[in-house]
Amino acid sequence: MKSTHLKAYKFRIYPEGEQINFLARQFGCVRFVYNYALELRQKTYEETGKSLSYYDTAKMLPVLKSRQETGWLGEVIAQPLQMAMQNVDDSYRRFFKGQNRYPRFRCRSDRQCFKLPQGFRVEGDHLWLPKLKTGIRIKISRQIKGKILYLHLSRTTTGNYYVSFTCEVPREILAGTGKDTSVDVGIKDAAILSDGTRYENIKPLKTLEKKLKHRQRQLSKKQKGSKSRKRQRHIVARLHERIKNLREDHLHKITTDIVKNHDTVAVEDLTVKNMLKNHCLAKSLSDASLGKLLTQLEYKCDWYGRKFVKVDRFFPSSKTCHVCGEKKEDLTLADRAWACSCCHTMHDRDVNAARNILREGLKILSGCGAQSDTKQKQAEASPPGESVKPEAKAKQKEKPDA
Repeated sequence: MKSTHLKAYKFRIYPEGEQINFLARQFGCVRFVYNYALELRQKTYEETGKSLSYYDTAKMLPVLKSRQETGWLGEVIAQPLQMAMQNVDDSYRRFFKGQNRYPRFRCRSDRQCFKLPQGFRVEGDHLWLPKLKTGIRIKISRQIKGKILYLHLSRTTTGNYYVSFTCEVPREILAGTGKDTSVDVGIKDAAILSDGTRYENIKPLKTLEKKLKHRQRQLSKKQKGSKSRKRQRHIVARLHERIKNLREDHLHKITTDIVKNHDTVAVEDLTVKNMLKNHCLAKSLSDASLGKLLTQLEYKCDWYGRKFVKVDRFFPSSKTCHVCGEKKEDLTLADRAWACSCCHTMHDRDVNAARNILREGLKILSGCGAQSDTKQKQAEASPPGESVKPEAKAKQKEKPDA
């Protein structure tokens, strides 16, 4: 385990007058360079069948600055423009690894952002940027710890400005509690622990859905391109931002409480993307944000030196009696409580699943679980050096280079 980890400190900033114009030009130049590099790589691949690298696109930046029609690129900070081209290259690499979708062109109506690795400083309650003569007022709500690697400045669709400092900080190892737990996620309750503790799902989208529908209907009636439509779009964006903030705040409170009070956290390795294909539950699953909850648990366990283990998604945690191990094969999603036919124990579906997940998770950590046994058998069956299936290797060879 590394002695340090990356942590971001996000603060609100309040640019005024010329500062807003400067940031608008910076956002516009970064967006132009990103779209230019993406279009150039697409056209080159269509015409020649070969893809450009980051270095090939980076060579075009001085050429663009020397041209009369794009000479305004030299009026802003240069480093974010280089980072924009690097972001295009990273997007392609992630796409061919199957980590995200194909990179898309950026639009001025979406969230705007740029990354700056150096040349900035914070003095008191002001943030100073290169080529900007005045400091931007910043609201520091907590102490910035560690070594600052770069800042990420963004403007939301509601017109709010934020700056995020990515820092390398020492790992904070929490004292042991002597307690282990597992988390079973759901829609009615966001998280259910193996000891019966339940964390409520506040359902922010469902709570504000009536107001959101009304404001979206008002938006649909506005004439496209009009000032009233722009104002109404801003109102809808503010409501979406409120829903997002309510959800994220609630999830952070849940995951922090779980991680700080337990030494080991076991979860089920769910594929939320496939779960969303069930159109009867898709809206409720998205509102609960189960994937983000599990992601927060994982990285917070890494931050604070806790053990985190995933149990195979096909493990029958809900159908298995945690007392005697009997399986109830005819258990349906509507059955929230059931009695074991063998030991006659009455089970709460979610608590029983959480207890089974904890037991299996501890087995995996000790090397005796079903998941570890399966991996060991696969490793023994495969010849030395063969960690990827031949079919997967063939598919990888077929993919063009980014």
